[in-house]
Amino acid sequence: MGDELVFDDLVAYRGQALFTPVNATVKAGSLVAIVGPNGVGKTSLLSAVIGRGIRYTGRVLFNGQALDGLSTRELARAVSFVGQDSFAPNELFVHDVIGVGAQAGGRQSTAHQVQDALQRLSITHLAKRRYARLSGGERQLVQVARLLAQNSPVMLLDEPVSALDLKHQLRVMQVLGELTRAGRIVMVTMHDLTQAVRWASEVALMVPGRVVFGSPQDILVPSHIRSVYGVSAETFHSPSGTPVINPLRVACPTALDFSSTPTQ
Repeated sequence: MGDELVFDDLVAYRGQALFTPVNATVKAGSLVAIVGPNGVGKTSLLSAVIGRGIRYTGRVLFNGQALDGLSTRELARAVSFVGQDSFAPNELFVHDVIGVGAQAGGRQSTAHQVQDALQRLSITHLAKRRYARLSGGERQLVQVARLLAQNSPVMLLDEPVSALDLKHQLRVMQVLGELTRAGRIVMVTMHDLTQAVRWASEVALMVPGRVVFGSPQDILVPSHIRSVYGVSAETFHSPSGTPVINPLRVACPTALDFSSTPTQ
């Protein structure tokens, strides 16, 4: 039996409740793409999982144990997090930043973990650079490398490819896919629906007041995209078989109907 992350009546608040209680189970080997319009609470949902900077009710349990009952050390060994605002002291070198992740994960050989993370993201050339002198995209890659070095069974990433070029977007998503195939639970917020339908095994679509879980094929369909985003879109497969969602034009939103969509 593999790891499980269970949402038990979880609600995040930003003044008022952002969504109705979330009840869902995410199993080992899942890559969950959290998608939805700006401002619906995607970052807040991830923050509530780790109890970070957000008011929330309900619980999140990892293998039956509530995360908010864990010590800081225990939580770091169970869950790793990369936010949009992740930072590090200016004087640190890149290998030191990644080493923080390895140490948080309780690793004995931090040097090995750091080197492995650098190699997996093809950024070994950054190891001896000062973090403060990196570009925004380079910092994003270093923070993902820190998460890899932490090597926790649950990995949460908030828009991890937003500042990356195409090559590094692809590399990060490939690595996240490798992690899920190795049994990790990965949850990642994103705006690129083609990335979501290509890489995710499950989608959490957030709309004002609600979170709907389901397969990408069931959730990311043109009718739902029009209802949620107010955009007409077409879906097709490229000649290589890669699924593509192509936004066509801004359109009047239609009524939202998930009645025929299998959800948790």
